Amino acid sequence: MTLAKLCFLIATAISFFGALIHWVAPFVGVDWYRFLTSPQWVVQSATAHTWQAPVGAAVIGALMFMCGLYACSGAGLIKRIPLLRTALCFVAMLCIVRGALIFLFLVKIPERLTAFDITASFVWLIAGICFALGTGLRWQLLQVNRAIQQSEN
Repeated sequence: MTLAKLCFLIATAISFFGALIHWVAPFVGVDWYRFLTSPQWVVQSATAHTWQAPVGAAVIGALMFMCGLYACSGAGLIKRIPLLRTALCFVAMLCIVRGALIFLFLVKIPERLTAFDITASFVWLIAGICFALGTGLRWQLLQVNRAIQQSEN
């Protein structure tokens, strides 16, 4: 197995796990939203059984699932998804920024951070590095082969 494929598999696992923990939140209940350190308005929505918390969890889960699909496509496990290189670069950047923010928060507001905040940030930083490294290592393989596409039309 190549390093690029391993990176994409790690990114896939993190993304799909992230989707799963968000999708189960409406079924587990308010304590799960608190554990995930959801914003207070989301916890209040879950407590009041309004639509914002479950819809938000479903949307975030869907976005994470899409990240996982792009990682699978980058690894060559599934058919090439449109805008593959662009999406992989964007997801890598987003995950790295999300993960790296913990360093700023550790300096500015360490008393407000939980073990989950720190762990989640490092996990997303790892995912971002894996997305970036996998994309960089497979850059040429991920490009659209226009000659093949034109002959298919």
